Order: sequence, then C-alpha cells, then structure tokens
Amino acid sequence: MRRTSLAQLLVFAAAVAVLAGCEKLDRNMYDNPAFRPQEEPVRLPPAGSVPTKGLEHTPKPGTPEAAALKNPDKVTDFSLLTGKELFGIYCAPCHGESGKGNGPVAKKFVPTPVDISATGHGSHHPEGDLFAILTHGVNGMPPFRSDLTAKERWLVVAWLRTLK
Repeated sequence: MRRTSLAQLLVFAAAVAVLAGCEKLDRNMYDNPAFRPQEEPVRLPPAGSVPTKGLEHTPKPGTPEAAALKNPDKVTDFSLLTGKELFGIYCAPCHGESGKGNGPVAKKFVPTPVDISATGHGSHHPEGDLFAILTHGVNGMPPFRSDLTAKERWLVVAWLRTLK
C-alpha cells in the first residue's frame, strides 16, 4: 500500500513540475500585442529599405485625370490573348465571358454586375477610366491593384475593348 502511494506521489509531483514549466516554454500567446478583429498590424519597413512596389499613382475613377490615361503598351494578338486569360480569371466569374454581367456568381450580388461589353456600360468609359476602375474598384467591385500588376490591368482593358 505504501509503495503504491509513493509511486502515485512521484507521478503527481512529476506532472505538477511538467505542467508548471509549460508556461515558460512558449510565451508567444502572452507576449503578442492585441488587435481588433479585421485589424491589420502596423508593420514598419526596415530602416534603410527602399520600396519597389506601391509607388504607382492611379487617379480615382470618374476623374478627368483617369479619363486621360492611355495604355502605354502597343496592343498585339499576344497581349489580347493574355488579357482574355486574365479576364477569364478575375472578371468572368461576375461579368460573364461576354461581359454582359451574367457570370456564374452574378445572381448572388445586389445589384448585379454591370454590362461592361462594348454595347453596354463599358462603351461609356474611356480606357483610362476602366483602368482606374480595375485599380480602385467601384460600388461592389473590389480593387484589383494588389492582384494584377499595372501591365496586367492594361491587358484586361485592351481585352474589354474587343467584347461585342
């Protein structure tokens, strides 16, 4: 009987020692700063660093500055093919392959996506304004400046001009 209680006491003491030491092994949960839900932590760049992205400035959609923007690259068959591929990935789910606003997920949005084909809303905007809309988003459309480079956005705009 005494041998059993001694063994139980040793097991209990070992368990207490192990559990007491766990707190000090990894204090990440204790030492992290708290953030509100959906809040991004402020991350400052390292001292002496030089930014390579984010320096581009695109005017807001609907401004004369945005309307004055022109595609800096020449439109070729290859660039149209690339623009079509990017349109299929980023735009077609909402706007549909023809740009009529009838994509597979369009029914889930209120209001539904606009007709951006040449016969619809897309014909009312100069190409610079379409580029600004892709960059900043408008109404329910999200901005694509972090998903597509400026060159890729211009490729999508070039493809938009071919939609009938």
